[in-house]
Amino acid sequence: MSYDEKKLVAKLMELKQDLFDIVERKYEAIENIQEEIRHLENRMKEIDKLIGINNIMDAESFLERMKDEPVENVEDTRTIFSPTDSNQPLIKMKYDGNQLEISIIKPEKIRIKKESSEFIEHILQPLFPLKEKEKEMEVVVDKQNDLGMITKLLIKNLYKAENIDEVFKVFQDLIDHDR
Repeated sequence: MSYDEKKLVAKLMELKQDLFDIVERKYEAIENIQEEIRHLENRMKEIDKLIGINNIMDAESFLERMKDEPVENVEDTRTIFSPTDSNQPLIKMKYDGNQLEISIIKPEKIRIKKESSEFIEHILQPLFPLKEKEKEMEVVVDKQNDLGMITKLLIKNLYKAENIDEVFKVFQDLIDHDR
């Protein structure tokens, strides 16, 4: 095989690998979207049940009352994608009714270490007001990679839906902040 043929084969193999990686990311994105659709369908079913039970109550007072009640038997999964590549998930959050597991899928893009000022400034400080609402809330760095970058956080004793939204916003802001 000549040098040009070897070069062409190498280029084709590289192209094939790139296409394979893109296909894998697309399947992952589809899986995330399907998971989010299932979550939304479950939420719609919950709303239908609540509307049937509470049809006499006006919506505003019902929502106001519900926002302060603990979330029970709710599972929620959310994904934050790269602002530059909407097919690339960076953070995945799973809530099980008590604990929020935050997996940093691409720690090399987020670049947050446990003892860094970014961790304190962009994660702990924004979460501090939630500690006032959820007194037993606890933030735990569960895993780090070889370079010390955080790959998994746990937020324990998180019970209110509005607080889950706040945590999501903290991490969305982290991604949007100069990334």
